[in-house]
Amino acid sequence: MVYLQQNLSLFDTPSTELPKPPVPYTTGWRFTAESHSVSAPTLVTGRCCTSSDSDRIERKRMSPVERCLQRPPLSGNKGNDAVSLEVLKLLKGGDGHNSQVFTVRLIASNSQTLPKDGTELVAKIYDPLYFDDEEGYLNPFLCMDKHYTHEANAYEALAEFQGRGIPTYFGSYSLDLPIDSTRKRAVRMILIEHIQGTTMEDAKPTLFSQSARQYIMKAIVDLESRIYEKNIWLIDLEPRNILIRYAVDSQPQIVLIDFGDALFNRRRDSPIAMRENNFLGHYISPLLRWKAAKAKLYAFSEWVDWDWDCWLEVEFAHTVPSITPEMRVRWSDK
Repeated sequence: MVYLQQNLSLFDTPSTELPKPPVPYTTGWRFTAESHSVSAPTLVTGRCCTSSDSDRIERKRMSPVERCLQRPPLSGNKGNDAVSLEVLKLLKGGDGHNSQVFTVRLIASNSQTLPKDGTELVAKIYDPLYFDDEEGYLNPFLCMDKHYTHEANAYEALAEFQGRGIPTYFGSYSLDLPIDSTRKRAVRMILIEHIQGTTMEDAKPTLFSQSARQYIMKAIVDLESRIYEKNIWLIDLEPRNILIRYAVDSQPQIVLIDFGDALFNRRRDSPIAMRENNFLGHYISPLLRWKAAKAKLYAFSEWVDWDWDCWLEVEFAHTVPSITPEMRVRWSDK
């Protein structure tokens, strides 16, 4: 018990208990954002988003709002386009969330790449003020910079999959939120297509036949492998980040969302990972990367009630010619 009491002192006040203004992202809120050119993805190392000792001291001495003023988002170039939006429905957000996600109605825009006025889209805002920093363990500003730069760059790199496997992407933006009569703070945002569907996390696997579940899992494996071929590794591929949408007289379709943790060049930026041969640009067969021993299946265990490896070998037998001896060594089970 003494050990527990000593270690509890290591944790600071939860971010949701710190003084801050009410969350502005509520139904009916209208705002204007300007197009913003996202910077390169931030480097990802073992502790790239954790707080330093000085960060913890700053957290104790400064208010959350003052910290936001001191720590603006990573720079980038503002564009010439502006978009006016109205919040329709909160999908995920509020204080203590990693991001603020809600549907919006497009009121007006001078952009030639956005759909017509009145279209319903999804806005995702990366706001460090309402980020859950795990009692000060995480640095909210580094986390938001990472999530924004990785997600926006991932959508751009995966343009060929937009509208068929991932949502259509409508760009990255910046907006200023007023603090008082003279001060304001910037937050970053992306706009994507609004997909009507249910996440696999919320769906009930028992309502799907085995053949339908096999169809869904094959689509996930195939799409993830094609995205990996583009040198992007989706390390957060979980049921909560996969939407199932239905079409009349056809099999359910899957759409992958949330690329804030996507890794570029198929790796983290640690010295050991950078020395590995990841066969960049080459298709890597699911027979190597999706075998049950690789643990990817764990997240989808409720959806799979068949012999996974045997099924995988049948469904992706056509990929065997693409496998080289070097690839087998790289993705060995040992």
